[in-house]
Amino acid sequence: MTDPPIDPEPTWRDSRFHAIDDSVANLLRQLLLAVGAMFFAFTASRFVAAQLHISRGFWAFLAEGSLLTLFGCAAIYLTSARPIRSAISAQRQVIVDSEQRLRKEAAQHRFASQVQSALEMGEVEAEALDVMSRAFTEIGPRPAELLLADSSRAHLRQAAVSGCAGGPGCGVETPWACPAVRRGQTLRFASSDALSACPRLAERGGELSAVCVPVTVLGTPMGVIHVTGAVDDHVTPEEIVALETLAQQAGSRIGVLRAMSSAQLQAATDPLTGLVNRRSLESRVRELSAANEPYAVILADLDHFKMLNDAHGHDTGDRALRLFADVLRSSVRPDDLVCRYGGEEFVLLLPQVERNRAAMTAENVRERLTVALAAGAVPRFTASFGVADSSQATTPTRVIRAADLAMYDAKNGGRDCVAVAGRVSSTPPAPAKFRSVG
Repeated sequence: MTDPPIDPEPTWRDSRFHAIDDSVANLLRQLLLAVGAMFFAFTASRFVAAQLHISRGFWAFLAEGSLLTLFGCAAIYLTSARPIRSAISAQRQVIVDSEQRLRKEAAQHRFASQVQSALEMGEVEAEALDVMSRAFTEIGPRPAELLLADSSRAHLRQAAVSGCAGGPGCGVETPWACPAVRRGQTLRFASSDALSACPRLAERGGELSAVCVPVTVLGTPMGVIHVTGAVDDHVTPEEIVALETLAQQAGSRIGVLRAMSSAQLQAATDPLTGLVNRRSLESRVRELSAANEPYAVILADLDHFKMLNDAHGHDTGDRALRLFADVLRSSVRPDDLVCRYGGEEFVLLLPQVERNRAAMTAENVRERLTVALAAGAVPRFTASFGVADSSQATTPTRVIRAADLAMYDAKNGGRDCVAVAGRVSSTPPAPAKFRSVG
């Protein structure tokens, strides 16, 4: 849940009230000192008058009053007026400094809240990276980039960059080749010519400054935010805090998105062959059907697969399934879907294809399988194919059922052949000869 923006005003008012309370207490202390100073001035003036032998009368009263006023003013200024003025100036400066600090903190909270909200709205990693590119521009006008590794952590790539022309372009290739990532802390380089500058920065040519902030994904250092600027254009402490906030929140969100993507991939993929599973196939078929897009379905089943398992072991059977899956993948278009339907059954979904063209694809699979088995890594086996398209049934379930029935027709026709709803190839393993099966 996104935290609501923080309103700094109550905090500023509390700061003012606290400062006023201190001023009132100080004023009371100074008033007490002033009373004491007046008493001292009165005593001093009487003493001076006595020493000057001033007689009673109007002139004596005037002289004593003048002395009292002189001593009183001097005493009040020294004991109260000057300290109060200094205290009030100091309190005013404290209030100004507090408000400036709180305004900066409020701005940091607002930025963090906005970044968190924007990242949470992204459903895929690319959208999170786009948020980072826009956030770089919000932080400052300097060239900035995010270098991020994939789950293998083998190589860093520029995943996000600020809108400034001429991005930093750091040449570091792996996460652990970056000093900031190795140390796990933000590194600031005032000059690329300094002895302690990063070697990658010194290699860039031309003197410049830089800030590097490590990015952690799911507890593992996976990247770095790299910002460069002129030597006399240093990144401010507030900008460094913003970069660290961005690195922390982006790393957390990218970690969540990668975990979700991995979970979705596992849920939609057959672990043995890497093909999509039956649920994904049925979902895609429903989408095509809802959009009234034509499609063809090829259902393939390995022939005598149980005998292969019994004779050579389940490990050989698994290798045969993986080899057949590779053959299927290499035989279709990028938009086609290859699915392990269950056991030794596979399904190919071909959008915008009718059954006759799909039958040619199935024959191509048979030929590629023969070539792949020639290497001898797996004992020879064959497959039977059934083909149907969306013009032959009113629902996706019935289309797949039609392909399934055609596949059984191929089994009954001798195996290692292609059968279509209306036609079947026979005489395996020679090139297919089609006949009507009505």
